[in-house]
Amino acid sequence: MAQQRPRVVTNDDLRRSVAVRVDSGNNHPSGPAAPLDEVQPPPVPLTLPDLVTARLLSYSRSVQPHGIYFEALDGTPVLSLNEGLMYNPASVTKVMTSMAALEALGVNYRYPTRISYTGAIDWSTGTLMGDLVFSGEQDPSFVTESLFLIGEKLYEMGIRNVQGNLRIGSGMLLNLRSQPAVIGSEILTTLDRSRWTPKTEAVWNAVRGVRAFSQMPVYHGITISPGNALADDHTTPRYPLLEYRSSPLLKILKSINAYSHNEMTHVVGARVGGAAGVRQYLIEKVKLPPQEVYLQTTSGLGQNAITPRATVKLMRYAVNWLEKRNISLGELLPIAGIDNGTLQRRFTSPDLIGTVIGKTGTLSSTSALAGILYTQKRGLLFFAILERGSPHSLRPLQEEIISMVAADSGGALPLALGSEMSPSLCEDAEVMERVTARTAGTSR
Repeated sequence: MAQQRPRVVTNDDLRRSVAVRVDSGNNHPSGPAAPLDEVQPPPVPLTLPDLVTARLLSYSRSVQPHGIYFEALDGTPVLSLNEGLMYNPASVTKVMTSMAALEALGVNYRYPTRISYTGAIDWSTGTLMGDLVFSGEQDPSFVTESLFLIGEKLYEMGIRNVQGNLRIGSGMLLNLRSQPAVIGSEILTTLDRSRWTPKTEAVWNAVRGVRAFSQMPVYHGITISPGNALADDHTTPRYPLLEYRSSPLLKILKSINAYSHNEMTHVVGARVGGAAGVRQYLIEKVKLPPQEVYLQTTSGLGQNAITPRATVKLMRYAVNWLEKRNISLGELLPIAGIDNGTLQRRFTSPDLIGTVIGKTGTLSSTSALAGILYTQKRGLLFFAILERGSPHSLRPLQEEIISMVAADSGGALPLALGSEMSPSLCEDAEVMERVTARTAGTSR
């Protein structure tokens, strides 16, 4: 027999008084009727749907702005309200983009940034008589601290001076900027220690405790002169020098989802065909009904729409896909009350901290939360709460709903006890030498 959807009470249900039946037989004596004591029926405990609906009605006088769906691991609905209606998921969309990117590129995919040179290197003096050339593949995580690793690697290789300029090739991103002049200026003032600004010094001091920089008590770097930034014209022969490889994609996506970074998501999404490509992935791979998902952007900005039911199906798919690769959802999405980011200050009570792993979504009139909750009686629950209204007042309401479901399920259990986030996007980056030949004299 198909699982029956829990009944959703209405305003009329809550206002309706209890009818009292009175015996209307003919055995009563004539004359005025004796007063009868009203027999009160025993109170009927409110079900979880009743409790949640009553709370929603006290908030907005209507259940229409609230789309809620909780589902147990075996597929049994635990709480459902407007689960088939379309709501804007806001940044929950980033989970869709993340999964599409993981399947297309791989969990351990690393964005490459290649550094080559023109001219020649005199290894006896450590002088490059030519230009440094930077080219990449749209790495959204390539930032100023990435340059510290590159500069120190160049120093380790024996290069001390560059007598030339900086050529910025296609596909280069630095701090999500793509303009050659902007990128070149940042490279120059970071690689060349003598050109550091107070901002560069502050970035260096901030990352010195990160594992990737723990073997760098001081930054040596190199000198570059004149160091003009040029768009690479690809006309001059160049020779490989080294390759910077980003942290694995999974680590980058965890940071994106924790901080809900829109621009980084757009860069990742572009690799999988943009909004149209992500939607196609959801329909073909996740098997979402086409009528239950509409995407305008890959980050959640703008007009996107999905049903709570389809969102839960996505969460279930993500957990299963990751589990087959021995990866927990907490390695992709933030852990509430523990990880830095949008969930850091939510679900921090002793009974809920570490029990929710999920993704928030916020627009001016939208608040969303989707993920997993682990309970004592029902085990793992997948959930989606997509709502229209003021995010400031909806967030506490979402926490109330999670608390109600947890209480009805015997209480919540922690899914994680500690953070799995990297303190820096460069934490697990690699820098590898790519010079084909090195001699004591000049080489090309």
